[in-house]
Amino acid sequence: MSKQIIPFTPEQKIALEANPFTLHVTDYKIWFTIEFKQYMIEERTKNHTKWKDVFRKAGYDPDVLGKARIDYITKSVLKEAASPEGIRETISRKPVRKSTDHQQLRVAIRDLQSEVTRLNQQIEFLKKTQLIRQLDKKEDQNSMH
Repeated sequence: MSKQIIPFTPEQKIALEANPFTLHVTDYKIWFTIEFKQYMIEERTKNHTKWKDVFRKAGYDPDVLGKARIDYITKSVLKEAASPEGIRETISRKPVRKSTDHQQLRVAIRDLQSEVTRLNQQIEFLKKTQLIRQLDKKEDQNSMH
């Protein structure tokens, strides 16, 4: 039986990107920061933690990653660590640094969306209270006549 890599859902990709150890995510692949790769090796060698639990402790859901992907990632990181270049951040063999601008932008957008929702709720509340005041005013005028 072959190991099948299942694509990430859009929601899973967002959750994976939110983890500070994530460098980049596509539908099928995830890249990690140097810090995570070092953490993986250190956690395994010092504490003898199972690979699945290393990911869990770092904030990843092992079920989302899947066994095949975890196996591939651990083999790749161990191979990279043993190489003359050592551990590095790479996407398509080009060293890169994760842009915190993208993450900050996502947080800002989420905050603005929450603010818009809150303001819309306040507007609806004010409309309703204004309508109630107008109805009360009409009732008072009708009772006077």
